[in-house]
Amino acid sequence: MNYIFWTTVFFWWTMDFYVLVLRKNSYAKMLDKKSKFVVIVLILLGVLLAIAPESFRSTWRSREFGIFQSIGTVVVILGVVLRLIAILTLGQYFVADIAVNAEKRIVQKGLYRKIRHPSYTGEIIAFVGLAIVFQHIPSSIYISMLPTLAFVYRAVVEEKKLLEEFGEQFVEYKRRTRMFI
Repeated sequence: MNYIFWTTVFFWWTMDFYVLVLRKNSYAKMLDKKSKFVVIVLILLGVLLAIAPESFRSTWRSREFGIFQSIGTVVVILGVVLRLIAILTLGQYFVADIAVNAEKRIVQKGLYRKIRHPSYTGEIIAFVGLAIVFQHIPSSIYISMLPTLAFVYRAVVEEKKLLEEFGEQFVEYKRRTRMFI
């Protein structure tokens, strides 16, 4: 299970690096760029604060990969799969910044029929999975809470911008869906 955990984390972070940094997107109108920076800073801060305590590092090196780590790995996998499905559902419309495409429409298929932010939901679930794997109270709090705050912030900013851009169409979409799971 240890190898599955590390393979999943490697895939997750490689996928995020690709879609957030390397992938070039064509979109018609940029609505916000600042919130991506805030998200990156909060995630990095959460990771750094989580791995900083010596008590975490010494425990992590000596701990057997047990039941909590196995459960956490399954949660990480669920989060990563949810994020991947969300990204694939949006396809060419998935962008790292908050932007709208030239067709200017709200995607409402797949996961987006029920959840407005399945990609962020997947990230939050994956970070909660890391918190379970870590099984170290301060580190688990940092690795789950700071990224969660980052994605909630990003979702709020995104919804404000989409409301400005789409008006009543977005209000109706909000009525039919949940922000997260």
